[in-house]
Amino acid sequence: MKLLKKFKILLVILLVMVGGGTFYYFKYYKPSQNNISQKQEITFKAQKGTLRDTVSASGQIQSANYLPINTSVNGIVKKVYVKEGDTVKKGQAIMEITLNSDGEQSLESVRSSYLSAKNSLEKAKTSLISAENNLINAKEAFTTEKEHNSYQNHDERIAFSLAENNQTIAQANYEIQQQSINQAQIAVNESWLNYQAQSPTILSPGDGVISNIVIVEGMDISNSLSVKTSATVASIRTPGTPIALINISEVDINKIKVGQKAELTLASISNKTFEGEIVGLDKIGTSSSGVANYPVIIKFNEESESVLPNMGVDTDIIINEKPDAVYIPTSAISPVKGQKTVKIKDGDSFKNVNIETGISTTQYTEVISGVNEGEEVQVTTLPTSGFTNATEGTSRTGGAGIFPGAGGGTFRR
Repeated sequence: MKLLKKFKILLVILLVMVGGGTFYYFKYYKPSQNNISQKQEITFKAQKGTLRDTVSASGQIQSANYLPINTSVNGIVKKVYVKEGDTVKKGQAIMEITLNSDGEQSLESVRSSYLSAKNSLEKAKTSLISAENNLINAKEAFTTEKEHNSYQNHDERIAFSLAENNQTIAQANYEIQQQSINQAQIAVNESWLNYQAQSPTILSPGDGVISNIVIVEGMDISNSLSVKTSATVASIRTPGTPIALINISEVDINKIKVGQKAELTLASISNKTFEGEIVGLDKIGTSSSGVANYPVIIKFNEESESVLPNMGVDTDIIINEKPDAVYIPTSAISPVKGQKTVKIKDGDSFKNVNIETGISTTQYTEVISGVNEGEEVQVTTLPTSGFTNATEGTSRTGGAGIFPGAGGGTFRR
């Protein structure tokens, strides 16, 4: 009896504990219907503007229309004839150098080479005259042979063949001698350029405006005689627009085409966006540490004295662009039975609507039909801007923006 009584007491205590725990749970932990109804839904108001699909990349300014003025002399700068901003013509004297012993030795060596090249050219011209005379005689002999040779016996056939062969040989010798003259002329031009590079008078290599003078009177210029180095003493700025060399990844290179527009920015030039156009691309590319890059050439649309060679440049290449497009976040779109659908806010709930889409970026997609500007669609992940919180009733619609990432998207109100 005592054992049964103890068992009943324990059973009552256990039931009391279970009942108390259940009451406590439902009172303090179980979510109420009110809490469930307050579950937040994130929406985006469909917007209208210019939708852009872009590829972002970086590189360097390859050329900014600066022509270097180089010299291979050794000596002291005696006189500088120009100053920054002066307009010069090709062949105009830029500065005068007092040569040291190494400079004099180099000048005599290249002068000797130049004179030797000129002599070779004159000999080649003389040989051409001789070859031309031989060709004239051979042609005349062959013409005579054709007019008088009946080609009826062995001797006549031999004579005809010899005359024809002599003309062919003379023609070949004449053409070979013409090529010799061309080669001799190239050697003269090259030796003349070498002579100019060692000349104490430095001349302008082209027309333009003097820029970037790095040598002043009294400075020493030293160059190696063994490896034939040269020093840049100034630059000439010529008319034209800068050119940028941009590296594109293997993920994006097939999206790039000649003629596409680009927007370029430089860290050295704040608050300025340049426009340009793709004028060339290398689809062979290079590979380093397993990473492939493909050089793309972009030409600026305008000149700028501030854009200098080797400056870093960032660019957004416009792959596709659609003005007056109604767009929503790509994350709002779901495939349902082969259709693209979105959930549009309808009062306090959402309804599924089939849509037709156009161009897309990494974050946004154009809606051709099914959603109107201003209608709210439910999203699963937030875009950078342009969303609303349905329960809070606050709108977070964004304006123009550029969103980073490969093949980034831009929308503009």
